[in-house]
Amino acid sequence: MGVRVYLSAIGSNMVVKPDIDMKRNLFFIVLSFIFFNVLLTACSNDDDGGPATGKLTGTVTDIESQAGLEGVKIIVFDAETNSPTENSLSTDASGNFTSDLIPGTYFLKFYKQGYDALPPRGIEAVSFSIEAGGTTQQTAEMTPSTITNAGFISGKVASGGTGIAGVLVVAEDAGNKTAFSTVSDKDGNYSIYNVPQGGYQVKGYIMNYSSNSVGASVTINTETPDVNVELTADAAGSLNGAVKNIATDNKDVDVTLVHPITKETIPGLSTKTVSLSYTLTNIPDGTYIARATYDNDERVMDPDRIAKFGEPIVTFSGGNSLTLTFDITGSITINTPTNEATTTQPVEITSTTPTFEWTAYSSTSDYVIEVMDISTGTIVWGGFDNSGADPVKNIVIPSSQKSIQFNSDGNASIAELIVGRTYRWKVYASKDDQNSPVGWTLISSSEDQLGLIKVSN
Repeated sequence: MGVRVYLSAIGSNMVVKPDIDMKRNLFFIVLSFIFFNVLLTACSNDDDGGPATGKLTGTVTDIESQAGLEGVKIIVFDAETNSPTENSLSTDASGNFTSDLIPGTYFLKFYKQGYDALPPRGIEAVSFSIEAGGTTQQTAEMTPSTITNAGFISGKVASGGTGIAGVLVVAEDAGNKTAFSTVSDKDGNYSIYNVPQGGYQVKGYIMNYSSNSVGASVTINTETPDVNVELTADAAGSLNGAVKNIATDNKDVDVTLVHPITKETIPGLSTKTVSLSYTLTNIPDGTYIARATYDNDERVMDPDRIAKFGEPIVTFSGGNSLTLTFDITGSITINTPTNEATTTQPVEITSTTPTFEWTAYSSTSDYVIEVMDISTGTIVWGGFDNSGADPVKNIVIPSSQKSIQFNSDGNASIAELIVGRTYRWKVYASKDDQNSPVGWTLISSSEDQLGLIKVSN
């Protein structure tokens, strides 16, 4: 048997290998080929064993007629980052929408000219999960806007030519008394719908960026396009401080800055206290409401201070630093009807004059109930009259009473709750206080995101 020679270059040396080495090498080469082929086949079978995405489907309808709504703009947000995904959607002629999403947790925001945005101002969106191979359905009912003389504003939010996603875009009127808003999509594009005729200044709000202010003139049933907002990455304000738990055990809570008119969270400017302390940085110039413990966590901000002085206001200019301490206390437990603490999905009720029930709160002299129409932010029953120098209770419920039927005193602005509308009811605990100018002090309230109800047929 002859000797076969294989040559391999190692530097300038030549190596001679006998035929037996060649056979051994060939055996291992073949074996390796079989092993990796099996491995690749197994991996391929794993990939083929299940899809990498799940499906989101849904329908958007008119809350009154139940007809499907075409052309609703839907922005899909990653619930972990609160940022828009690549999956901006629009409903078809029947109001349907669908999208393939990678597994994760998301929430949606809905916008359409002639309809109030969902979720309404001051209410957080309900998150949902997508599982690989599964289908998740999310339906929505939109309420026709009560603004009849409206047009809309559109444009792009960018920094150095690059669109910025997830920016809160706000159009404020000349007196800074009313404002209308939306959120920019994945490419920085935005549309602010249902803006009454008139002149506005449009700005963008997001952590890290300052914004210019762009004028926009709106006319009835007309789009005002190309109102483009430029951001600069130079926001340098900071807010730090602590929370004090009053008459309750210590607990860390959320802290956030919100727009003073729209009451929407400034993207990126939310945190949670650590050992009762917090810090927010890279805050753009502007005036904001500072909030603590907005989440459902059995804590609320000191309601007496808010009733008498309003929510804390902070103003940033030129990168200044501020310190603010929040007083928080235990919340009143509301029993029925209410959404679960783990979700902001309103609970459906059939009665247009429901009975509200809560648990007694220690040291209370009396209670005040407040029912708000979520779509408009209007108090339809109870609450406080803040038109004078001092707040006045619009209703007084004895401490011995832990339930009350809607409009039982006949003073509500509507005789019955409207079918199809979403409301939030809230209850406050008051204590007689001779040292207070008004003779009483609020000592607690129920949670901001509980008591959400929707009246259905």
